[in-house]
Amino acid sequence: MLDIAPIWRPEVQQRNYRAILNALARPGQPQPIDYAGKQPAILAVLATLLDQEVSLADPDSLITQQDWLLLQAQHASTAGADFIVCRGNLAVDFRPQLGTLTSPEKSATLIILIESLVSGEGPLTLTGPGIETSQACALRGLHPSWLAQRKQWIASFPMGVDLLLVDEHQLLALPRTTQVELN
Repeated sequence: MLDIAPIWRPEVQQRNYRAILNALARPGQPQPIDYAGKQPAILAVLATLLDQEVSLADPDSLITQQDWLLLQAQHASTAGADFIVCRGNLAVDFRPQLGTLTSPEKSATLIILIESLVSGEGPLTLTGPGIETSQACALRGLHPSWLAQRKQWIASFPMGVDLLLVDEHQLLALPRTTQVELN
């Protein structure tokens, strides 16, 4: 019998999809990822979102060749990818797809691996849709250039990118509609 890791099973992907939707609906609030402790949580997020119809860029080589085969996503450059997976502790050195005014959905979703979503330097204050008044969060392992670049990328709303930050156990979303202030 073929032994498939839990993150590739539909019931686990459905739970993780719900966690991703909750994270996008409640920016700044970490959501648990079901990864069964054997696979990295970031791979569980990718397994949930990707299929053969979308493209993925992996500029920091986070995905093994075996996992690429299971993900079935098309390889792409960071400039043309639907999804980009990268390390948050490294400075941003690319420009993703930002969409267009008539098709803002043609932008990239960035899935960024960081050290921690619940403790870190300089708390951030988030405001915008899905946040009643404001939401504080402190991140560890996110290079300052990410927030500076994100600000530029979302400046021409509705164009921009959505960020999914993932640590070892959970994810947190920063949709393009969320305003981020450094404290």
